[in-house]
Amino acid sequence: MAELEIRSLMVGGVPMVQLEGELDSYSAPRVRQVLDSAIDPKRPVVMIGLAGLEYIDSSGLGAFTGALKQVQASGGMILLVSPSGVVARVLQVTGLDKVFPVCVDEAQALAQLPPEWRTKAA
Repeated sequence: MAELEIRSLMVGGVPMVQLEGELDSYSAPRVRQVLDSAIDPKRPVVMIGLAGLEYIDSSGLGAFTGALKQVQASGGMILLVSPSGVVARVLQVTGLDKVFPVCVDEAQALAQLPPEWRTKAA
């Protein structure tokens, strides 16, 4: 198993959590904690970079949906960026590609933000 690596950074003024490796029941609590700390109630938007994610199970999906519920309570959004083929397929099979905006890259994700967030993020 590939240990999950988590990197937090800012992209265009928006928090981004990049995941690389395998997201499973062992690593999901860490992801939940990182996502919780990345959410700003004043501008509740977070991008999750998935290009390096090789595997995700229901615990990982639960971490994403838990964060989504948290940001939606404040009118925010979670954007999934560059999912690998396997992860994109899991999102399709579960229907979560209809729940989360799934973007091919960071530029497309930033363009999805409401205008008032884009100007703050620029």
